[in-house]
Amino acid sequence: MIRIVDGMASMLAALASAALTLPPAWFTHLAVRGGLAPVWAYAPAVLLAGVGLVLTAAFGRKALRGIAPSRDRAR
Repeated sequence: MIRIVDGMASMLAALASAALTLPPAWFTHLAVRGGLAPVWAYAPAVLLAGVGLVLTAAFGRKALRGIAPSRDRAR
């Protein structure tokens, strides 16, 4: 039972990390395309999207294994 709860917590962490990092990167892309931001704004947007994808993948992997977001191994 605890592995299911830990896995759900990791899934929520994966969804939260995707929700907090990917939309700002997308809207930065739209702002650059629309001429509202300079072209160099792509660099931070790409870095933010990369960090978001890495975090989402790491938490997703933990969710599939039933590991809590703050732990390295299952209980």
